[in-house]
Amino acid sequence: MIDSISRKLKALALRVAGILSPVREHTYPSVEEALFRAERNDLGAPPVTYAIGDVHGEITLLMRLLQLLPLHPQDTLVFLGDYLDKGEDSLATIRALRRLQRLHPSCVFLRGNHEDAWLERWNGSEFLGAPNMKSARRLWRANRRHMPAEIGYWLEETRLEYEDEFAYYVHAGVLPGKPFEETPAARKMWGPRAFLKSNYDWGKLVVFGHWKLARPLVEPNKICVDTGAYRSGTLTAIRLPDRQIFQAQHISEATPHEEQKAQQQRLFS
Repeated sequence: MIDSISRKLKALALRVAGILSPVREHTYPSVEEALFRAERNDLGAPPVTYAIGDVHGEITLLMRLLQLLPLHPQDTLVFLGDYLDKGEDSLATIRALRRLQRLHPSCVFLRGNHEDAWLERWNGSEFLGAPNMKSARRLWRANRRHMPAEIGYWLEETRLEYEDEFAYYVHAGVLPGKPFEETPAARKMWGPRAFLKSNYDWGKLVVFGHWKLARPLVEPNKICVDTGAYRSGTLTAIRLPDRQIFQAQHISEATPHEEQKAQQQRLFS
């Protein structure tokens, strides 16, 4: 008993000292629970697409967001990349997404710049180290300088882009003035400089994440739903074609009325 208490106190001291990442010992809501509350078996409804912004390890927010979505079995979930680093629990997040993919097959996982960076350190069977990113190095240390191979295999399966009848989906953007296929892969994951402010019409709506905005950017030619979940406590999704916004937030001490008012101000101010 004394040894157990001693180990827990030592782990707590290491976290306070910043030696370990902020990965918590915590029981998260399950994917099954989230889908049980969210998924409706209305097979007659026309299929829609939900695009979800950068999760960055925020597993609790991810489960809350799934519970909010009025999801039908025929609907598609498009995750816009950056699943790990920075947030609550990166490994639990990726494992939850793998489970979600089995339960709701119409899932698309795009590759963000953080996945790209980790894959640079992956040799096909193991990770050789962490990318040169502060949050990635912190995650590497927190997991005793080891990342499970299952993570690498899953990252290999992420996609650079996706397109359906509603939009073209990509992590960080495309080059203005050019067809989608003329943007180099690295730019699609790391972001062309001129993209965010461009009013160029690509002939199809571009939906993306990556840029950590205070609120969703909804413009005629492009939509960004990265609201910096790991920093803001708000994870955002958008439904297409009707462009309805859904947001999950960390529970605060504010009253429900105050919380609703604050959300409306974030969305419409």
